[in-house]
Amino acid sequence: MSKSFMRYLRVALPVVVLATSCAAPNDELIFTTTASTLPISNESTTTTISPSERVESVAANDSDAVKRVVHDFGRIYEARAQCGRTPEQCPVNEMTVKGSPLHSSLTEIMNERIAGNLYTRSDAGKLRIRIEAVEIVDTIRAIVHTCIFDSVVLFDSGQIDGAADDIVFDDSVISAFMMWNVQLDNGIWKWVSSTATQRKIGGDICGFAN
Repeated sequence: MSKSFMRYLRVALPVVVLATSCAAPNDELIFTTTASTLPISNESTTTTISPSERVESVAANDSDAVKRVVHDFGRIYEARAQCGRTPEQCPVNEMTVKGSPLHSSLTEIMNERIAGNLYTRSDAGKLRIRIEAVEIVDTIRAIVHTCIFDSVVLFDSGQIDGAADDIVFDDSVISAFMMWNVQLDNGIWKWVSSTATQRKIGGDICGFAN
């Protein structure tokens, strides 16, 4: 991921943004010590972004709306992971609702990445996302509950083309239970805002096998 807005989870800020490697404004994520207690079904689907990246769902797909939310969320996270590798091509408007908190923060993150020559590689670190439950609020709003593990490395690309002079900018490891507010926008369930309810720095709170 660019790493994941997750880089800011490692610092002791009361409010931060999370979602795949790098900074974001201080008005997105509020951390508490409440663990997720949502039921998990036995239904599981997996979307592989690259060998080091995986999105899976154990949410109960009991309606067409839930299936669509799960599908769109996975596709957007796939795009988010690619944004880490090519921030100048990040389709922010296709991923987030324009004017929303995550639209603003993701735009800022990508601009910072471009200016700082910062990027990720698919062969350095792992990204795991598990969709645990989906709550349909109304016809255009839903809440997606996830657990995320992020050890993707953020590099400073240096002054020459290629990886010869790359240096590690951020190799932190973090995992978190997340709640995502999503909204139906032009036929796609896009990100609006996100909140981390529990996090662990340096380990996997989600229990991914690999």
